[in-house]
Amino acid sequence: MKLSIGLACWAVRFAVAEEERFVSDFTAFGEMERKGWFDVARASDYVALFAPASDQAIDPLLDAVGAEPGCKALDLCCGQGNASRALIGRGCRVVGVDFSPAMLALAREKVPEATFVEGDAQNLAFADGEFDVVVSNLGICHVPDQKRALWQVRRVLRPGGRFAMTVWCGPDVSPCFEVIYGALKAHGSPDVLAPPGPDFHQFARPEVAEHLLSEAGFSDVEVKIIDCAWDLDAPEGLSEIFEKGTVRAATLFASQPPQNLAAIRSALAQAVRERFANGDRWRVPVPAALVRATA
Repeated sequence: MKLSIGLACWAVRFAVAEEERFVSDFTAFGEMERKGWFDVARASDYVALFAPASDQAIDPLLDAVGAEPGCKALDLCCGQGNASRALIGRGCRVVGVDFSPAMLALAREKVPEATFVEGDAQNLAFADGEFDVVVSNLGICHVPDQKRALWQVRRVLRPGGRFAMTVWCGPDVSPCFEVIYGALKAHGSPDVLAPPGPDFHQFARPEVAEHLLSEAGFSDVEVKIIDCAWDLDAPEGLSEIFEKGTVRAATLFASQPPQNLAAIRSALAQAVRERFANGDRWRVPVPAALVRATA
């Protein structure tokens, strides 16, 4: 489906303007992300609300790098450690890195067999060629300087090592983001903006993924779509996921005047009822793009 001009505008406002796609200085965005993910309640809400969909990408992600017994794996932007746990289950030696102490506390409790390090994806404190594989499950969107992060991944991978990451597809592919941006476009205040940040969906576009990864020294770049979805108990659940289980989107929601926020919530619930009924529940598709490359 094609985006309407208005819907495209809201998608851009959530990310950045097309001509700013490769801008890497997003200081305010980085500060917003760090503040949000340092919040223990926010981290717990992500695990409860967002992870049921994001975890569906883990097995395809690990398959993409050929994770196998004995390989040394880096879980970049590891969050609560679910991908790390899956890597351990495949016999890998695992290091997870994240900037959020709240997320790392959850990861250490959940996956004691892995090593977890508080760190910055833009400045990895590992030796050149230290890892056989690097994975990042829906984590790159939280990194201000994504070009720098890709260079760091390339540096810490051995020659011939494998990298794979997942990102959420944009509203031209994702029914979930189509209705989110549609509700914001129709009912959001034009005065409300989150700090400018990297394009949230840019790596889901094959030409962008290939350009940026090739520029960072990778080869054999491939992009494919993974089917993920939320199964909701109530139509109001979609709004709750984005208001409580995110930082960037939650900032847009929380900054709305009360009447605008009420209208956005109502529009989202109506869209879920009309489009995503699945028996006595509601299934909201939120496909992800899996990007794979070789160092």
